[in-house]
Amino acid sequence: MKFSTKLILSMTILVAVLFSVGGTILISRNFKHSLETAAAQNVEQHLLERYAIESNMINYILSGESYSEDKVADYAKRLSGYTGGQNKVMALYSDAGKVLYTNLPPLSDKNMEAILSQEGNTYLIRQADGLKYMLLTSQLEIDKNMVLLVSAYDITGLFSERDRQLQDFLLLDGIVILLCVLAIGLMTHVLTGPIQKLNNTSLHIANGAYKERTRIRSSDEIGQLSRNFDLMADAIEQQIDELQLSVRQRDDFINAFSHEIKTPMTAIIGYADILRTSATDKEKQIRYSRTIYQESRRLEELSRKLMDLMFCSEENLTTGPQPVYTIVHRLHQQMEPLLEGIRLSIAVEPASVVADASLLDCLLRNLILNAKKADPKDRTIELYGKIKDQAYRFSVEDSGCGIPPEELARITEPFYMIDKSRSRAMGGSGLGLFICSKIADLHHTKLHFESELGIGTTVWFELEVAKDV
Repeated sequence: MKFSTKLILSMTILVAVLFSVGGTILISRNFKHSLETAAAQNVEQHLLERYAIESNMINYILSGESYSEDKVADYAKRLSGYTGGQNKVMALYSDAGKVLYTNLPPLSDKNMEAILSQEGNTYLIRQADGLKYMLLTSQLEIDKNMVLLVSAYDITGLFSERDRQLQDFLLLDGIVILLCVLAIGLMTHVLTGPIQKLNNTSLHIANGAYKERTRIRSSDEIGQLSRNFDLMADAIEQQIDELQLSVRQRDDFINAFSHEIKTPMTAIIGYADILRTSATDKEKQIRYSRTIYQESRRLEELSRKLMDLMFCSEENLTTGPQPVYTIVHRLHQQMEPLLEGIRLSIAVEPASVVADASLLDCLLRNLILNAKKADPKDRTIELYGKIKDQAYRFSVEDSGCGIPPEELARITEPFYMIDKSRSRAMGGSGLGLFICSKIADLHHTKLHFESELGIGTTVWFELEVAKDV
């Protein structure tokens, strides 16, 4: 059962019960009040009838006549006929239970027994001939003779009015319940509409519509839930986009890596097979051997780059104060045999930076090797370090071939090479700047490139200056 249906049913039942109970209590109290008012009036009328009979009989006795049951009955008959016999219904019984006079409607023996045993100041309600009667009794003493007076008053109108009120109330109750169902249904639709929208949106998101949002504009709890749901959906969409991007990058990386490995391996296997199976002159042997050596160096460089890339992760990051002099001194010793006659000029200000020592070494080494591949005209690579705007800036400059402006946006992509034939001839793999970019991201910084064709390139990044301990 839907929540809206449960809400409509529960609210309708609650309203119906409360309205019905309230109406029933109100009608019952009105009927009780009317009955008490009628009882008071009937008691007063009964007393008047009693006094009338007593007074009449006393006058007979005072006039010198003796007490007679026939005279009592005759007066009761005349008394009941004063109003045409419509409203005054009575009966007289002797002390021995003899009926002196009665115009009561036929009652069962059991009812008569209850009437005759009734005490004063109380009344009984009995039904006879389809009418409701209020019965009152009292004892009359006439010349030492006891007479029981029973008066009956028609109160059928009270019960008819109560029944009419109940019928009207039942009709009104039905109308009210119907209106309540319609009103509660409308309010439920309005109140549960946002919940239904949340449900539909969650289903759409579950089916892949990650851009779907509730956008419920409300200041209540449902509005707050909607905003939190949309924030959650934004976070999920962002994570999914990142995962999809990561998968695409992984696939692109694997495809490019497979291609980069396949090319040198094909060359190595091909030339090695020629040297193994064919008789070649010395000049071809040297040329083929050189090609095998170069392609092997490319594979070695690619393997080293991959190892560097595997090390570039948050899990392997251990940052701390790193003295700049220690970094560049170690770097100079590492790079000297790799630069093959190109001079590394170092000019740095003394300071300590917050970094991971191994990753910072890898970053600077790759930038310097990349500058070497640019073939600087003055055979010099400049490494600068200085404090600038509360940060420490490292710069690597060369006077090489430069980078075309349209290529700058893509040079940090994996396996991207501006001049593939030239880069491969120099042992390049297209991973160096990609690794540098990853290391910079881990240190919450960014690589900046400034380059002009034929003039040279400057790459710089900034790190946090370590505070003195």
